[in-house]
Amino acid sequence: MHYSEREEQLLAPYALRSKYSRGREFDEPDHPYRSPFQRDRDRIIHSSAFRRLADKTQVFMNVSDYHRTRLTHTIEVVTIARTIGRTLGLNEELIEALGNLHDIGHPPFGHSGEDVLKECMVDCGGFSHNAFGLILAKFIEVRSPLYEGLNLTYEVLEGQHTRIDKRQMTFLRPLLEAQTVETVDSITYDAHDTDDAWKLGLVSFEELMQVPLLAQSAERVYQRYGEQSGRRLRKLVVRQLIDSQVTDVLETATERLAQWAPQSPEEAEMCEPIVTVSDDLRARKTQLEHFLFDRVYRNPAIVGFRKQGQDKLRQMFEGYLKRPELIRGKLSEWIDVWGLPRATGYYIATMTDSYCQREYDAHFR
Repeated sequence: MHYSEREEQLLAPYALRSKYSRGREFDEPDHPYRSPFQRDRDRIIHSSAFRRLADKTQVFMNVSDYHRTRLTHTIEVVTIARTIGRTLGLNEELIEALGNLHDIGHPPFGHSGEDVLKECMVDCGGFSHNAFGLILAKFIEVRSPLYEGLNLTYEVLEGQHTRIDKRQMTFLRPLLEAQTVETVDSITYDAHDTDDAWKLGLVSFEELMQVPLLAQSAERVYQRYGEQSGRRLRKLVVRQLIDSQVTDVLETATERLAQWAPQSPEEAEMCEPIVTVSDDLRARKTQLEHFLFDRVYRNPAIVGFRKQGQDKLRQMFEGYLKRPELIRGKLSEWIDVWGLPRATGYYIATMTDSYCQREYDAHFR
């Protein structure tokens, strides 16, 4: 069965079918059994930038041999987003491509690394991991001698543009598949940061139970399984936290789809956001996020790690400006196009945590 026939059978009217894709900047022949969005997904997964996510910090740096990374976060996002997409009849392959691309532009050392690059690159356009994800996809990754970058479909690239301007999402009217990834990214962040902070002992169970959304999750665990404690309790509560939010999104989206009844992706884009959390859950998520910011992200141990990483990146940025011959690989080819400061920032942004540490030790210590 051709992929277009399969999509006609499985997708809802408001999902984007491959045949309506606007294509790619550089035309390519259709593949006999893989849809354009499936090919995008595969190109992203096989890219160097995607593999580097395995050694890029999420929040907690080097705390164990199995701590979460940008790659595991991406896998969690894609998995949950596909669940929502399948239930709503959306294009799962487009969701996978958008989800696998969404964090590909993150620099080493988590958000602290991004903060430093914003500071160092303020005079050459600044830095945004979402915008840099597009730079990677369009210029830096190598796939074909016929063009620069991965030559992804316009829809996947525009999904990343939406993330850059997400404060204006109502005006940008993203596809429902892009809304799904954006919503799940928030759900996943809240859950795994709660899980990791609890596991590391940065916050106690008693403190967590002061947050209504977590207290509600724990109560549902007790109702279903009885009294629990320790590692099992933590895993059950986090799983319930994810499940309750996904259920809320599905109920909210189903209600809004019934209310507005869009019969095409274009009609869905004209509506207010559809694949999103309810107002009630949004308020409770805000309470949880405030708690995580105050008690976890500002924890002295986390702040100390952040400062160490930031100091190294500042030294490296200044060091590469003085010794541009140290910039190797594809980024060295763009120095004359972008200028040395911008190319330097992008070079650092491509690094994994481990490679960044090795470069620092070798040249700037």
